[in-house]
Amino acid sequence: MRPLLSLVLAFFLALPAAAHSYKTGNVMIGHVWAAPTAGNATEVYVSLLNRAPQADQLVSVLAPTAQAAVFADSANKRIGAIDLPPNRPVALKPGSFRIVLAGLDRPVRVGDKIKLTLVFARAGQVQVEALVEAGPSHG
Repeated sequence: MRPLLSLVLAFFLALPAAAHSYKTGNVMIGHVWAAPTAGNATEVYVSLLNRAPQADQLVSVLAPTAQAAVFADSANKRIGAIDLPPNRPVALKPGSFRIVLAGLDRPVRVGDKIKLTLVFARAGQVQVEALVEAGPSHG
């Protein structure tokens, strides 16, 4: 196994139990979390690894408790999708790519959970839960 892939797999396997991990098709999903807010918007972060030989994309997010779910880059510009190259980890994290949930039906606080469906171009879709945290627990 390639050293980078071994390192990435070790990262996903070492995530704490509270940081759920998921899989759909060839995409591994780890530590889905959201920032607390007093308003009606939040940001969601997640670690992704596409183990397929071809590229994939995270193309949309369905969030029943939000009016809109969009992707943003480090400059806070809306983007259409998140590219997932083969065998390279992609981290949606503060100051980088992220999912923005707007029009939440209520503020979210530390300890809350947000149900989401992540939709990938090739790997399909998967339901996940984002735990609302003050920051990443593995950071």
